Amino acid sequence: MTGESYFLAIATPVENQVEWLQRKNPYYILTYPSNLMALLTHCKAHEIRLPRLRRVETISEILHPEVREACREVWGVMIADMYSSQEVGYMALQCPKHEHYHVQSENVLLEILDDNDRPCRPGETGRIVVTAIHNYAMPLIRYVIGDYAVAGEPCDCGRGLPVMTRILGRVRNMLTLPDGGKMWPYFGGDQFAKAAPVRQYQIVQKTLTDLEVRMVPERPLTPAEEDKIRAVIAGQVGTGFKVAFSYHDEIARSK
Repeated sequence: MTGESYFLAIATPVENQVEWLQRKNPYYILTYPSNLMALLTHCKAHEIRLPRLRRVETISEILHPEVREACREVWGVMIADMYSSQEVGYMALQCPKHEHYHVQSENVLLEILDDNDRPCRPGETGRIVVTAIHNYAMPLIRYVIGDYAVAGEPCDCGRGLPVMTRILGRVRNMLTLPDGGKMWPYFGGDQFAKAAPVRQYQIVQKTLTDLEVRMVPERPLTPAEEDKIRAVIAGQVGTGFKVAFSYHDEIARSK
C-alpha cells in the first residue's frame, strides 16, 4: 500500500537481473547473499550503480562480511540482514546500529545451547532451538532447527532483546575431518577469485579424505592457478585432504 514492489525469479541470469534492476531503479532490494554477491561482481566489472538505492536486505542464506564490504564499495549502501525460516518465520533481525542480530522475542523463544543443553554464554557457539509462540496450527516446542549461532552481549541500542553476534549456518554444511572432528570451512567470497578467474565454485566432500572442487572459470585454469586454489583450501581445512577439480559451465542453485 505504500509503494510499488516487483519480483523476479532468483534463477534469472545475473546480467538479466542487473538490466531489470536498472529499469526498475529501486529504493530497496531484497535477495539472497550469494545472488547479491553475483550482482555486485557484475556491477563492479561494468561500473553500474543504482542511483535511487537506499539499502539492501538479505535473507535465506549466511551473510559473509565481504558481501557487506562489496555492497558499500559498489553501490554505496548498507545491508540489513534477516534470520528466518519457513517453519517459524522471522527469528532475528539485524540491529539498526550494529551488524549483530536481535532475537524477535515477541514471536519466538530462541535458545542457543551447547552440547550439554546448557545456554551458551556470550561468545560461545551453540545450536539454535526455537519455540514458535504464535503458530496456532502446528506448535513447535524446542524445535532443533539445525542452525548454529554465537551468543552475544546485551546491546547498547536500548532495545533489550537477546543478541546473536553471528549465524554460522546449517549443520549439513560442516566438513568432517579425517580424524572425525567437524568444522565450518570458510573460504571468503573472493579468495578463489584472487587465486584464479573463478566465477562460481562449490566444494563437495566425497569421503573422509576426498574433496571435489566444482568450478565455473572464465577460462581454462593453469596448473599454477590450480595449485593456488589448493593452497586456499589447505589454509582452511589442512593438508589431510586429496583435492580433485571438475569444471562446469554453470553451477545450478540447489534447494
